[in-house]
Amino acid sequence: MIEIELQKLFYQDRELLQAQKLQLTKGDKILLMGSTGSGKTSLLKTLNLRNFSYVGRISYNGKELRSYKAEELRSRIMEVMQEPWLGEGSIREILLEPFGYHVHKRKKAFDPNTYETERKALFVAFRLAESLLEMKAEQLSGGEKQRIALIGALLLKPEVLLLDEISSALDQDTSKLIADYLLYHFSGTILAISHDPLWQGMWQQKWELVDKAIVVHQSQGGR
Repeated sequence: MIEIELQKLFYQDRELLQAQKLQLTKGDKILLMGSTGSGKTSLLKTLNLRNFSYVGRISYNGKELRSYKAEELRSRIMEVMQEPWLGEGSIREILLEPFGYHVHKRKKAFDPNTYETERKALFVAFRLAESLLEMKAEQLSGGEKQRIALIGALLLKPEVLLLDEISSALDQDTSKLIADYLLYHFSGTILAISHDPLWQGMWQQKWELVDKAIVVHQSQGGR
């Protein structure tokens, strides 16, 4: 699905990675680990056309990443950030708005009944009250914003999720609920950054950034 052949990866003029050859296949659930500044977020953003500071080749479904239009790629490879900007209007309007974008209309016709069934199920799974739908983003807590951003992405059926510390504002019980859902109910591919020990204990596949290299780990247990 995604083939990474990096000679070098940079953040501004600082070299982060060298000589990496890696692959994400359909359904992989990979946790990206490493110290602050090691290049985790830069690598994540590279896979979503938000960072072009690299030498090498990255391909998605056999096509070079840079040859995609950004909006097309981001409709398939979606990023959810630690501090998401949700947009204007009510949460109900924010969740519905992307379905009117041309890039999502091309993927699948919008079915209001199916949407509402899936949206309600995700609210239940992520412990969110229906009353949040009528609230504005600025009225939500940090943890509620993180869950709404993730729900918004899941409703759009991406092939790949790029997650950057999306459980940082959650208590451990809710964090585990989110991790369980992603590992066992989302059929797509995930590359996630998390310093949460709970997440690190649950993920079976891990990429650790150490000394400008990525070390691949396969843990016992987890998924």
